[in-house]
This record gives sequence, C-alpha cells and structure tokens, in this order.
Amino acid sequence: MVLPPPFNHDAKCTTSLALSGETSTHCAWPFDYRASEATQAFEAVIEAVPTCLLTALEVEDDQDVNHPDFYDLRIFNAPQGEVGVSLKDKGGLQQTYVFLRVTPARKPF
Repeated sequence: MVLPPPFNHDAKCTTSLALSGETSTHCAWPFDYRASEATQAFEAVIEAVPTCLLTALEVEDDQDVNHPDFYDLRIFNAPQGEVGVSLKDKGGLQQTYVFLRVTPARKPF
C-alpha cells in the first residue's frame, strides 16, 4: 500500500483480529519527527478514504486522550466497515507515523 501522490512512502502492514471477529488491516508510514510531510500525508489519506469507499462519508473525530505525544484519529463508518486514520508522534523514536486501520463490517450469519 502506498500513500496518495505526491508522497512516495511504502507502508508496513499487518493484520489483527478485531472485536467483531473480522480481520483488521493496519498500515503505518514513518516520517521524521513532527515533519510537515506527515501532517500533509495524514490529510491526504483522510481526503482519499471516501473515494476509496465509493461514498461521501463525513469523518468523525476521536475523543481527546491523555497522551504524552501528539495524537489525532479520524474514523469513517461505512457499510463496508470502519476505517481509522491517525497521526501519532512517537517522541522516544523521534518519528511521526500515519496509521491506517481498515476493519470490514461484520458478516451476517
């Protein structure tokens, strides 16, 4: 998975089991700590999600968290499932990450 143009960062992706029982996909793009390019990539992914889902969904902001580094999460809920896009500063690593989490909707029995 790659970021939308003009970014040329490849993602590191993994999967996990969601609470719904479906398999979530998690992708991460590392950037230099607090790089403006990370914020621009975060915003580009937020803009790209509705197009990828073929819908005109509005994004929901996550609740504030008590976190020592910067954290911003946007959530899209669609019939196909839930998509989360987050921007996280990791001071200990001196990196900022853009994360994408995709969890398919639960399949009916």
